[in-house]
Amino acid sequence: MTDGLFVQPLLGWKKNGDFSPQAVVASYQKMVKDFYPKNRVLFGSLNTAMRYAGPREAVFHALIRKNFGCTHFIVGRDHAGVGSYYKKYEAHELCSKFSDLGIEILKFCGPFFCKKCDSIATEKTCSHKNVDRIQISGTEIREMIGNRKFPPAEYMRKEISDVLIKLQKKKGVFCE
Repeated sequence: MTDGLFVQPLLGWKKNGDFSPQAVVASYQKMVKDFYPKNRVLFGSLNTAMRYAGPREAVFHALIRKNFGCTHFIVGRDHAGVGSYYKKYEAHELCSKFSDLGIEILKFCGPFFCKKCDSIATEKTCSHKNVDRIQISGTEIREMIGNRKFPPAEYMRKEISDVLIKLQKKKGVFCE
């Protein structure tokens, strides 16, 4: 789809219990080093506070990335949401209302593990029934990491779990 990937996680203030900047950077650095195509990924960071403003924050993040020269921006299932305050895909809906952002919005659906496909999939890529799907929960992942338990392979790559559990042993994986 593109010639390169710019990975720019947000590292500013976040609420208690979210992954710490150290955990985010270490995880992405592992992904860049071991999984992404060599010489096609640029890693940077965005030092701004997380506002948990859902759809409006998705538009804000897209504009920032446009100003960094990006041509595409990924908006997820619950972009910058908190709890169940915003509807599922509400950020997709708001971004669709702006045709003049100057950056193409890639609307990613929520991932799940499909037992029949034997891989991570989304509503757009898999038509199997809900009974064949294992929903991936960020809350559950943070709870497992907090208890120094490895999330199942259906949730997260073991190599990333290793990074996060090592940080948890040092008490550096979550914001406080």
